Amino acid sequence: MNILPDLNLATYKELTSQSVKREYPKRVLQIGDGNFIRGFVDWMIYELNRKTDFQGSIVSMQATPRGKTVPKLQKQNGLFTLLLRGIQDGEEVNERHVVDSIAQAINPYEDWAEALKVAELDEVEFLFSNTTEAGIQYEKETFVKEVSPMSFPAKVVSLLYHRYNHFQGAVNKGWIIIPCELIENNGDQLKNICLKIADDWELPADFTNWMNSACTFCNTLVDRIVPGYPKQEDTLLFEQFGYKDVLLTVGEPYHLFVIDGPDFIQQKLSFKEAGLNVQFDKIETYRELKVKLLNAPHTMLAAIGLLLEIESVKEGMENPLVSSFIQKTLKEEIRETLPPIGKDKALPYMEQVFDRFANPTIHHRLADISLNSYAKFKARIWPSLYTYYTEFGYPPTRLVFAFAALLQYFAGVKTTSKYEVKDDQNVIQKFQAFISVPTPSLEEMAKFVESIIKEDFLQTNEDMENISLAVAKEWQFIREVGMKVALEKIEDGV
Repeated sequence: MNILPDLNLATYKELTSQSVKREYPKRVLQIGDGNFIRGFVDWMIYELNRKTDFQGSIVSMQATPRGKTVPKLQKQNGLFTLLLRGIQDGEEVNERHVVDSIAQAINPYEDWAEALKVAELDEVEFLFSNTTEAGIQYEKETFVKEVSPMSFPAKVVSLLYHRYNHFQGAVNKGWIIIPCELIENNGDQLKNICLKIADDWELPADFTNWMNSACTFCNTLVDRIVPGYPKQEDTLLFEQFGYKDVLLTVGEPYHLFVIDGPDFIQQKLSFKEAGLNVQFDKIETYRELKVKLLNAPHTMLAAIGLLLEIESVKEGMENPLVSSFIQKTLKEEIRETLPPIGKDKALPYMEQVFDRFANPTIHHRLADISLNSYAKFKARIWPSLYTYYTEFGYPPTRLVFAFAALLQYFAGVKTTSKYEVKDDQNVIQKFQAFISVPTPSLEEMAKFVESIIKEDFLQTNEDMENISLAVAKEWQFIREVGMKVALEKIEDGV
């Protein structure tokens, strides 16, 4: 058997006679190093370098202590392969890019001093992030200058404070902060949390003013399906490449990046000049469509599909029962919660989404989509359920079922589950405590659902008894008969 070399600078140059990894100044810090940010932001910076005079590289920083990507990036000299496959403008696309935009990879939990050095670099002016919906949350923690904070927002504050001190508060040394987490007003939320943390740490008012005025926090929307590593075909692909790449990432050619920020950002990041679908605009309509009609069905598919032992999005959409449920939920319930302009654009957008889900070249694992499902449900599905209920006066049948499916998915915190629940530890503990009750009554289940809604989703004392009971009934039925029979009942309208 042919032994293939690993991807790195030396082997890539030897195999292709091409020189990659040009030594550009470090202009971008990114927090998060997963498949999406590499297949989206890192690829865009790579395209900027190829097609414009941007000439900047990225410092990639691990977001959580659980991360495992930094050693792989270091071993491969920051290189990774991105395959873009699918249909675009009616034409089949199959492109291979060796992305060379990452100059350095840092684990801040092992080398915070090196992370602080990045904050001292004059050329660094952009901070991108993707830490999932669970990343932009306030967590109270103690400020220790020499140690990496645990949360993403606290890292931002600590890095900015170090930069502020290093440059003695120079107003032209603030960062343009562009979070890619899929929550509403992500830039505003991140900024507010950063200000609260600065207050917790009793940092000087002059620093807070600098963070407010010298730094620009942008609200954004991102859209590209990036399922990541193609485990089922990696050996075949490596033979075609002539090298192995443990960071190989697959994505669709479609992409959309909406950035709501001052005009000067568009001049600094000339994405359009590079031919990229980046819009500098208000994001409300884009966001409504994307979150409710692309991300919401992903989250529904993950819970329902894993309970049916379905592995991928494509496999789920090939299942008549699942596909019918998803399509009817979008058309009959979620679309009804959109504003008029959104309703007009929804139908063609949905057809595009269904085509993207059926992309035969993309193997998007439901196990990967299920990461942090609790926060994703809150951001992606709960707003439609709540809006429908408040507008029409009764719970929407299919969205209620999706809620119940999520709850039954979390029964997977038991060791007997065929899938692994990967979520915030507090969420897992909440469900472990409830699931430990062998046969809870309908009343107990409804109270548990109501506590979730009031404590985590609404954070108010609004009466949600009708929704809680409706969800509890569906959840109890799923527990009794299984997902397939319960889904058949919904589709039969029984």
